[in-house]
Amino acid sequence: MNQYDPKHIDKALKRMEKSDTLKSIPRPDTNIMSFFNDIEEDKQLNKQKTAAELKKEQYLEKVNSLKKLVKNVGTEDEINRLTAIGALIETTNFLNLKPDRKKILKENMVWCNEIYKQYTNEN
Repeated sequence: MNQYDPKHIDKALKRMEKSDTLKSIPRPDTNIMSFFNDIEEDKQLNKQKTAAELKKEQYLEKVNSLKKLVKNVGTEDEINRLTAIGALIETTNFLNLKPDRKKILKENMVWCNEIYKQYTNEN
């Protein structure tokens, strides 16, 4: 049976101490994966921004097409309200949509749908 050399035992103990020291260092600061996590978060944020901009453009397109329809057969009040709705949509941040702004947008888009149905059923 071989006996352990005390020099090797000391080296092993020092390696274990270094390992314990390395474990105490916070990993997110030193982990290479945190870099990739940041990239993934940026990618998700860009996706959300793109989706928000797309939704904004779709709403504006719908309101503008309805405005063209209403200009021919609608009232001045309806045209003014559609203009106001368009301004509301343009100034709204769809990425960070607050509940009160969301409610206002929803009510106005419901009104737009009702007006659209009213004028398409009459023609």
